[in-house]
Amino acid sequence: MDIIKSCVEGLKTGKIPAWRVEDEMIKNYDVAPPENFRLAAICRQRFIEELAGERFKYIQIPERPYKIRYRCEKDGLIWELDARDEHHICSLCQSRLEPMNEYAPLVANYVGGVDDYYSFAGRIRVKGSVEKQFVNLLVYGTGLGPIGVTRGCYLINRFGGAQIKVEDSGRALRCLGYLFKTKELCKKAIDMITTYLPQLRFEMNRRLTEFNGRVSSVEFVSGRIDRGFVLYLNFTAQFKDFRGHGDISNAVGFAKVKIDDYLREKGVRFDFSIIAQGFDGDLKPSPENRRGRYVSAQVLIPVEDFEQSFELRVERFLSTVAVDKLGAKKLGCQFYSGMGGEIIPAIYKATKVNPHGPLVSSFENIYARIEDGNLIYGVELPNIEVGIVSNREGLIPPVGREALRIMGVATAKEFAASVAAQVLAGEFNLALEIARERLYRPK
Repeated sequence: MDIIKSCVEGLKTGKIPAWRVEDEMIKNYDVAPPENFRLAAICRQRFIEELAGERFKYIQIPERPYKIRYRCEKDGLIWELDARDEHHICSLCQSRLEPMNEYAPLVANYVGGVDDYYSFAGRIRVKGSVEKQFVNLLVYGTGLGPIGVTRGCYLINRFGGAQIKVEDSGRALRCLGYLFKTKELCKKAIDMITTYLPQLRFEMNRRLTEFNGRVSSVEFVSGRIDRGFVLYLNFTAQFKDFRGHGDISNAVGFAKVKIDDYLREKGVRFDFSIIAQGFDGDLKPSPENRRGRYVSAQVLIPVEDFEQSFELRVERFLSTVAVDKLGAKKLGCQFYSGMGGEIIPAIYKATKVNPHGPLVSSFENIYARIEDGNLIYGVELPNIEVGIVSNREGLIPPVGREALRIMGVATAKEFAASVAAQVLAGEFNLALEIARERLYRPK
């Protein structure tokens, strides 16, 4: 019997969970470690190719896709190294590392990747602002997170999928700051700039055409420091599939020159003008980050079905969420950010979208309530910032573009929906397992 074909069939029917293929190889096919790790990765790739209708080409499986355990001969410290790593020296004491002939997968649910290790994290159905089914790939690293997301996806799909709300466009912001000696000069500048704005916005929009951006709002806010009166001009632009960070920066730089000249021409004196940081909301990660787009995902489960399915009183589940939210607030964090702080960077690393910095959007809020006899559990992501196109904004390498194709993500809006759905799945599974006391039990 073709082992790979048989295991792929088991994955398709649900008989073999994605994270147990390695064990299946040992138990039923007498494939000993470490060869079982290679065959298991191939099985998951073939399974995903059938799900996604896309083939793996750039996300490759090396000949030895596993890690090997070593012991430092001097201090006994246990090391785990990629099988390709031939530098068997302890970097702490320079002693030789001796192999222990013990093997493990590179990461849970490994499906490929040489420098970044890709994990399969199930598939999830979304509805609402986006109607689609996504295949999930994560570069998560050590831990069982991909398995938790996979299990969460299964549960959410079982109850109809994730309900998604996502903004059509994302925001990009840049801010100007002016310093005046008097409050009167500051007010006069606001009046002058307001008069000039229609012409200025027209000229700025011409500089945003490459990525189909437009200036959607200009905000005036004043304040005072020791040296005088500050005026902030915050420019917000909307972009559908681009991050827009570079274009709005260029357009606001152009606006600064024009406004400076206009104020001088009108005799409104200012001490200096500058591209102002901070008030533009470029705060990472933070609920006050004003860039990107809002997206939420939630699952709705009749209370009776919830309690029967999970043998758990809904009040206990709600109390578990409430205890965690209060704990976060006790530490001064008004939003509760949990497992999503790991899932979101794992998606950014898997897809290589812009921006490449995975912490830029790693913030979430979790909520749970009873409404009309249903448990509603959801997550809000206030600022998913993403450019989905490989271009002047930033190169998306072949592995990233391949991951996006396999996931079924073609637009920035779909990216945000996919992220929110995966975060929902991971958080719901985690909260459920903790409430049922199935995690963190003594061994």
